[in-house]
Amino acid sequence: KKMAAAGGGCCLRPFSCEQGLLSRPDGSAAFLQGDTSVLAGLYGPAEVKGSKELPDRAALEVLLRPKVGLPGVIERSREQLLRRTCEAVVLGVLHPRTAITLVLQVLSDAGSV
Repeated sequence: KKMAAAGGGCCLRPFSCEQGLLSRPDGSAAFLQGDTSVLAGLYGPAEVKGSKELPDRAALEVLLRPKVGLPGVIERSREQLLRRTCEAVVLGVLHPRTAITLVLQVLSDAGSV
């Protein structure tokens, strides 16, 4: 209500994405929304560690790193949500018995992570 009273209305924060910023990962992108930014690196398909191997598809691992400190309960919860979401779009059946790893590094968090 305060925004409406100030004449600001309700709007989304500006969003942008840039691909191929990192040289070491097999793929990378930076996502920005307002003053929030996250850098993503994708590795694989690659050789999988024994117990994580899936015979019918690639094993997808998502790692979310906070801006400072070690990952906590919130990051682990977000990792699981992101893994389930990505499993729906990654064609893991094309690469059985391999691993695909998505690493996300929060660079700044202004409420849009």
